[in-house]
Amino acid sequence: MVLAMVCPALAEEDKTQETAKDYQVYELGEVVVSGKNDAVNQTTDVSSITAEEISEAHALTVPQALSYVPGVTVTTGRKNEPEIRIRGMNQQEALILIDGVPYYETNYGKLNLEQLSTEMIARIDVIKGASSVLYGSNAMAGVINIITKKQGIKASVSATAEVGNDGAYHLSASHGNSLGKFKYWINVNQREADGWELSDDFTPKEGTTVYKPGKTVKEIIQDEGERLNSGYKQTSVWFKAGVDVAKDSAYYLSAYYIDSNWGMPPSTISNTVFPYPPAFSQYGTMGEYQDWGLDLSGEQAITDTFSLRGKLFYHNHQDEYDSFYDKSYGQLISTSTYKDYLAGGSLLGDWQIVPEDTLRFSIHYRGDNHQERDDDYLPYAESMSYTGSLGLQNDWTVWDKFVIVAGISYDWFDVTEAQAVNTDKKGNYTDTEDLTTPSISDSFNPMVGATYTFTDQTRLFGSVARKTRFPTLQQLYSSKGGNPYLDPQSSIDWTLGVARPFGNVFCGEFSVFYNDISDRISRDGPYDDSIYRNYSKVHIYGFEVIAEWTPLQDLLFRVGYTYLQAEDKSDGAVTDDVLRAPQNKVDLKIQYIIPEIRTKLDFIGLYMGSQFDQLPTPTDPNAQVLETSGYFLANFKATQPLWEHFDLFGYVSNIFDKDYEYESGFPGQGRAFWVGIKASF
Repeated sequence: MVLAMVCPALAEEDKTQETAKDYQVYELGEVVVSGKNDAVNQTTDVSSITAEEISEAHALTVPQALSYVPGVTVTTGRKNEPEIRIRGMNQQEALILIDGVPYYETNYGKLNLEQLSTEMIARIDVIKGASSVLYGSNAMAGVINIITKKQGIKASVSATAEVGNDGAYHLSASHGNSLGKFKYWINVNQREADGWELSDDFTPKEGTTVYKPGKTVKEIIQDEGERLNSGYKQTSVWFKAGVDVAKDSAYYLSAYYIDSNWGMPPSTISNTVFPYPPAFSQYGTMGEYQDWGLDLSGEQAITDTFSLRGKLFYHNHQDEYDSFYDKSYGQLISTSTYKDYLAGGSLLGDWQIVPEDTLRFSIHYRGDNHQERDDDYLPYAESMSYTGSLGLQNDWTVWDKFVIVAGISYDWFDVTEAQAVNTDKKGNYTDTEDLTTPSISDSFNPMVGATYTFTDQTRLFGSVARKTRFPTLQQLYSSKGGNPYLDPQSSIDWTLGVARPFGNVFCGEFSVFYNDISDRISRDGPYDDSIYRNYSKVHIYGFEVIAEWTPLQDLLFRVGYTYLQAEDKSDGAVTDDVLRAPQNKVDLKIQYIIPEIRTKLDFIGLYMGSQFDQLPTPTDPNAQVLETSGYFLANFKATQPLWEHFDLFGYVSNIFDKDYEYESGFPGQGRAFWVGIKASF
């Protein structure tokens, strides 16, 4: 639960209920295992979302679940891919993990998390401050670890079927069993919609389609009613099987497959089309999107005081971007293709030197292969890179109440191959150019934190860490500004806070944070060539308040408020403002279970403050300022148990049919309805 760190009594209650669930948390998917070696997470801000809370919010995908986490913002713009930011920092600056394995594609440093169904998730941990050095590299903004389910102590079967507006539907089925020490679990999930409706208050406005070279067409791009090109289809399969040999010894194989395609609603303001080969258009669809992966994980107690956990993995990704000539999406002009795989492993060890002192280490190493082509008639350009990390951390407990955590990691990144496919002025293939500039980029990243717990369970905590993020291949080798001599981005992250429960009725947490970001990669500096450089300096600071109140056994109030101030301190900056860093965010939940009939009512509210989507820069000092207005969204879900094994539910999102924009030119969904039934045996 979100306040598990704040309310230990409630967290313990959740653990006692774990045996009653038809699944368990897959501990081999955790780098820092909760309840076993999570002292480091006690020193910073961590929010955890359980499967139950995800269901109560009717969050069908990972971004939908993360939308309600304090300090996390989710917006959707170009390519219809949600952008997840932790305290104003970009998704590609964060470390996204599925069961401890990085989830991204090498070129842009991120993947579309909207394709991840929540049916397979046991918990999502969001570490917003100074994360453990054991996580490895590229955790500058924080860590989002998606932890999947494994089978519980008895056989289980569950299924969900629901329908929404305009023929949208969602189907899911899971089955698992425990056969002695052997366990297996599988989930099959499908969701599909032809499109979704805008708010009735949406007002069409004239926009432009810019053809380069060529003409500029002024037209109304988006009419009232259904959002243009907003349909989607997604199917996923998740499987896990393994053996629990003993208390601290287990071996598991995990596999997943995702097959998706979706439309990309265009900007209502402006879209650009490059109609000549190799062509590209912002009127696009993701015609194919496939992910699959295999993970082999193991844990072995070597002695009573020393244990090892290891992981080997292979993840494969391919997508095809279809470009169209105009908003009718009738004339296909090109198909761009990406192919990626990452393969590697990790090893983590825990050595309890004495009961009060534990030494931990981590080794991470992986290779990333990326291939891309701008259209079917061109060959692939291929790149290969390697990323590694060595981490050492010591957890020291003093007087059973005072815990000190200190660690350091050495992280490195090496590109061994980088190619570019060249064409002439008519788009004809000419040659493949080798862009490789052999050099290893590396950094040392220290971390220290402490927490003290008083007898009344008041907990003081604080931490500071240096975190880095290596440049992406796109930043290094893009034909539109790539710079192969970029250094890692870096940030000094500070957190200081206090948390306290008041009996079993109220608990809360207050924390302040400060991020000093330097060498941030940008091409908006005072230069004429628009080359990526380690130019940008940004300061981000603020505070977070989280509180939970249960005045009655069946009544819960939860609120989270994040105040964030982001300032651009770059040399020559035109403005102090920073893109997409809203100053205010409020997350609200009210839950009431009606006695006797046990109907569960969940009200979820979200207020997102205004944010800048475009600002003047030294490169373009006269650029128009684009700012989205703040908005409040209210959602409601009612769940009624039927007999022993069935739940009937209904859900409405955007109750007040608010007309709002995630980003400038990208309006959000209007009021939507879902009704469904879930069976569990």
